[in-house]
This record gives sequence, C-alpha cells and structure tokens, in this order.
Amino acid sequence: MTITISSGAYSASIDTHGGALASLQYEGRDLVEPRGATHTYAGDLLAPWPNRIRDGKYSWNGVDYQAPLNEAERGNNLHALIFDKEWSVKENTGDSATLTLTIHASAAYATDLEFSVVYSLSSAGLHWQINAKNIGSKSAPYGVSVHPYLLAEAGVKNDACTLTLKSSMYMSVDAKRLLPTGVKNVEEADFDFRNGRVIGDQFIDHAFLLDDRTARIELRAPSGKGTWLSSDENAKWCQIHTA
Repeated sequence: MTITISSGAYSASIDTHGGALASLQYEGRDLVEPRGATHTYAGDLLAPWPNRIRDGKYSWNGVDYQAPLNEAERGNNLHALIFDKEWSVKENTGDSATLTLTIHASAAYATDLEFSVVYSLSSAGLHWQINAKNIGSKSAPYGVSVHPYLLAEAGVKNDACTLTLKSSMYMSVDAKRLLPTGVKNVEEADFDFRNGRVIGDQFIDHAFLLDDRTARIELRAPSGKGTWLSSDENAKWCQIHTA
C-alpha cells in the first residue's frame, strides 16, 4: 500500500512495504529516484545495520548470529532486516505520516526492536525521522540509515552533476565483495568533493566520514537545479553510490 502526503509545492509517497520513501517531488519535479518494480533499495530504511556483513555472520556478547544472504552473488547480507517488512500506518495528517514496525529476536539478531518512522513535509522540504527502541531483554548492536537516490534534474546523469560532500576520509572496500578494508584519505582515491566537483565516470560505492555531521550534501545539475540532504549530529558516515 502507498500513502501520500503533501505541503505547498512538495509531495511525497510512502510505501508501507519497507516503510520506504517511494517518491518525493517539488512542483512536480522528482527530487529522488521513484521506486519501481525492480528492487534497488530506493528509499528503503536500513536497520539494525546498513551495508554489508561478510557471509552474513557476526558475533555479539559471545553468541554467533547468521543473517540472510540476500546479496548472494557476493555472499553478503546487505542492509539488514527491515526493508522487506510490511509496516503499519499509525497516523497520516496530510502533511505528515508515521509508520511502525516491530521485529523480534531471531537467528540474525539478539533482541526485539520497536521502530517508528516519521515523514513530514513543510516549506523546507522533507524531514525524515527514524526511532528505534529495544523492547527485548538483551543488548544488541544497532545502526541505521536511509537509501534515497538523489536526482538533480530529470534526464541528467549523475556523471554530469556536481557533488559537494564535506568529507576528508572514506572507507575503502575490496573490489570483489565491496567489504571494508580500511579508512583512507579521500585524496588517495580522487574522492575529494569538499569544494564541489563534477562526478564524471568514477564508480563510487563507498562510505564517507563526515567532517561536519550536519553539513549539506548537494547534487547539482549543469543547469543549476539540484537537491540536497543533511542529517543530525548522530550521523557519522554517508554512503555515496553512483548507481
């Protein structure tokens, strides 16, 4: 099921499957890649961890856990446990929607978590807030992220766009499985976008350590049109993926 919210020139749709952002528009112009029939994680919520776990295996407090290998070609778990779950709509006020989900302890995770996600539109754009509460009896590791594909302008490839990202360090990955190999300076891989520059034909699927956790990350087309996102001080990293 898809629900819609709007405020002024902004409109958004939310997919209850995954609790995901299905579309976001300003004056009818797409600001993110709309979700399609093929699953690309567009707009998904990623928790209780984002990104990849080698072989889907990890240990916590002396206990071994096995997550599903949903990236079979690389032998990884990718983006954890909630993107394929059906969420419940708790509230829809017209310009804001709240959805909830509970997951339970399993072979993949140590405890029960209660999630809520709030999508709110205003003249400033979209505010996207995710909350999680441990309602189980055990501690567990936790991480969260969101997965929008930003669009600077319809029909313009990312290669031609200017990316501005205040980051001096990035996480290198191996070529075969895209698993972390270490933190490096952005200048070692020609990943320095601190002053803004055209992306070009570079392949990027890396996490960047944010120098300023609340700074805007901007994607701008040659025409000057673009879009941006920012996070609160809890976000340390941002994944850039030139899909």
